[in-house]
Amino acid sequence: MKKKSKIILGLAAAAVGLGFYIDNQCFKAKEKKIELVSEKLQNPIKITQITDFHSNAIKNLDEILENIRQFKPDFIILTGDIIDYGKESKIDRSIYFLKKLSSLNIKTYYITGNHEESGPNLDVFLKEIDKLGIKYLKNDGEFLNINDNEIYIYGTSMFDFSYENYKASENSVNIILSHFSKNVRDNYRGDEDFIFSGHTHGGQVRMPIVGGLIAPGEGILPDFDKGVFKYKNSIIYVDSGLGNTFLPLRFLDQIQYSNITLAPVV
Repeated sequence: MKKKSKIILGLAAAAVGLGFYIDNQCFKAKEKKIELVSEKLQNPIKITQITDFHSNAIKNLDEILENIRQFKPDFIILTGDIIDYGKESKIDRSIYFLKKLSSLNIKTYYITGNHEESGPNLDVFLKEIDKLGIKYLKNDGEFLNINDNEIYIYGTSMFDFSYENYKASENSVNIILSHFSKNVRDNYRGDEDFIFSGHTHGGQVRMPIVGGLIAPGEGILPDFDKGVFKYKNSIIYVDSGLGNTFLPLRFLDQIQYSNITLAPVV
């Protein structure tokens, strides 16, 4: 075989391999397990976070559901962009996913992201999730008692962010759901213990050491692209999400969901 033919064959094989890799990154979800601590906690609580689903066609849905079932979260949080601009087919795909998730019979909270709020048919989607018993928080919250911990969970709107109804106490573990963590950072109070967000997709394309190259609203080489961040008195966790938008393109940034343990300081 001539050298030129070998080069062409090698490039073709590399392209096929890259295609399989990207396909796996975009459509097969991994489980991310993390532990965050607070002096306010008496006992651990467990939370599953799902964000930026974008009506994705996930290959390993049954595996996701089984992992969540085995994790046994105290509640699930859906931190926005569960649908993708409100097209009927996209809503149907997201509702199918949420029906499967609801079959686990775990209390679930939902907030909207930019894709829901800027697209059509949000009212249709909200009616469907209400049928599934999913609690929609729009600049509102509620107190929970879980494992002898007083928890306050407050969910925010993406484009109409407000703390007007915020009623956290000094003794409660205050959990904020905000699709875009910058909304909280720009309106920071100081009594937020944990902030759970998405929106950035982890940059979708990441480089070793550098991390995400660009993220919506965070710019080039963003600081809050993916993972755990200490912010003043708070801990911010940004999940990179279960879906893709515009193009199914991810590199070193496989789609994911997070099983999170909030634990007391030992």
